[in-house]
Parts: sequence; structure tokens; C-alpha cells
Amino acid sequence: MIEPGSPEWLSIITPSKVPSILVDQHGTTISRWKSQYTLWHEMAGITAPAPISEARQDDFDYGHACELAAREYWKFKNPDWRISQGEVQISNPDLPFPNLATIDLRGSRGSLRRVVEVKTARDLGEFGDDGSGEIPRDYAAQILMQMLITGWHDTADLVCWAQYGKPRIYHVEWDAQIAEAIVTLCVGWMESLAQGRKPPLDNSVSTYETVRALHPEIDRGAEVQIPPAEAYELLAADGTLKAAEKQLRGRKTALLDQMGSAQYAMVGDIKIADRRPHAKGSVALVLAPKNIQQIADHIDAQEGLPA
Repeated sequence: MIEPGSPEWLSIITPSKVPSILVDQHGTTISRWKSQYTLWHEMAGITAPAPISEARQDDFDYGHACELAAREYWKFKNPDWRISQGEVQISNPDLPFPNLATIDLRGSRGSLRRVVEVKTARDLGEFGDDGSGEIPRDYAAQILMQMLITGWHDTADLVCWAQYGKPRIYHVEWDAQIAEAIVTLCVGWMESLAQGRKPPLDNSVSTYETVRALHPEIDRGAEVQIPPAEAYELLAADGTLKAAEKQLRGRKTALLDQMGSAQYAMVGDIKIADRRPHAKGSVALVLAPKNIQQIADHIDAQEGLPA
């Protein structure tokens, strides 16, 4: 078994790396946690992955414990299938790049096999379900890559074990066209590593932390000249952000006051925000920015403007 995070594991394509490799129509990686820039530097051996904190390790331990319950839950929902006792690791020599998939659980029925993954979250919102019931795209990409490496093309399942609410099973169907595109992108990715072509910088937290890690030393007294326009834009952005944060905090405070003990804030049937249980008995306010266009359309309709 090749341990995740080991040098050997870092040097090859694994399903968890694929969301960072893939980008959307805006050129933004579909991963919510790790940018192309960060992944490239880790796989190139230039930077090391962030060390696992005690709290993060506790999350991993909790996740492994939840796999036991999730396994039983999945068995109840799929009585005609058998399921493995634990993780299964598989590599596919037919793919044009080094690869490895570590599957949480393997479902089997006769000669059929299927991927079964387990994820934990505080609730479905934290998991990434925006209320549509659809699996988040980064997890979908990860599972499709697992299906590609294993060759198991029966519908894959992801069991989300939420701390609040019931567990939910999400399904991922095999898509040969998308899988072919992923293969092409992974080949290009490995070529970029071999040729030393790093991805461009972006505005993600992940990339910011990686650039900081690249230069831990400080050359005392050394200076770098910055173009005036670039310097102005940087300082102006800092001022704008601080003003926007203050304005947002005030509006969220007002909304919480309006909501009282209600769970949802609505405009008609459009959700604006909801209050959720948080740590130590507190409550978190979670906004729904994806609905802003619906709100704009609603305002236009009220004012008699064309859609």
C-alpha cells in the first residue's frame, strides 16, 4: 500500500489530485482547496504539502470511524451487493501516465464492481451541496477518475456522513467523453512537470500560501522595485476589501436581527441565507450568493422591467 502524502504518491496522478488539474470555463481550478500552482509545486518536489495539524488528523480519524457506519448504511440501501471491509488500492498500467487510486470501499455483485466513497462534513452545505441534491463537481471529478483507473464503470456512490442530519448517497455515472478529456489533461499535466512549465499565478489562498512557502528566508535590506500602477492597485484593493468587509458585517448583523430564531431568510421562494448550528452551541449565518441573479430578476419584475 502506497501511503497518501509519501514521495511516491506525490509523484503520480491520483484521483484526489484531478480536481486541482481541471479548470472551468473561467480558467479556475474546480478544486475548492488546492490550486494548480500548489499541486504542481508539490508534485515537482519543490514544496512539501502542508503538515497535518492535530485537528486535521482528528478529522481524518473521525472520517475513518465514519466509514464503518457508512459501510453499513450503504449495505442497507444496496442489499444485493457485497462491500469490502476497507480501502482498496489499484493502478491502471494501460493509462499513459503513472497513476494510483485508493478506493474507500469496493462494492461487488458477481463479476460487477463499483466505487463507494465516504466523505464527512458538518452538514450537506459544508459538503458542497447547494440544495440541488447534486454532488459537488470536485468530488464528481475525483470519483470519475477512480472509475477510470479501476475500470469499474457501474454507477459509483459517495456516502456523505453529515454530523447534522441524515447521511446521503450521491451517484456518479460513467461518462466516457469526460474521462477521455481527463486523460488528455493529465498527460499534459505530467508533461508540464517534466518540462518545468509551472502554472500561472492565481488569486486563491492555496497559491498565496505556496508562494509564501517558496521564499521563507528574508534578505535583510534587499529591495524590489514595483511598478507604480501595480503598487497603487494593491493598496487600493486592500482599502476596498476592508471597507467591504465592514459593510458586509453590518448587513449580516442586520439580517440576523431580522431573522430572530428563524432558520431561513427568503425573498418569496428564493433563499437568501440560513442559520445553521455551529461550534459550542453557537449559530452560523450562511449566505446564498448563487441566488443573486434570481433576486435581481425579482426586483426587475417588481419594477416592471423586461427580464
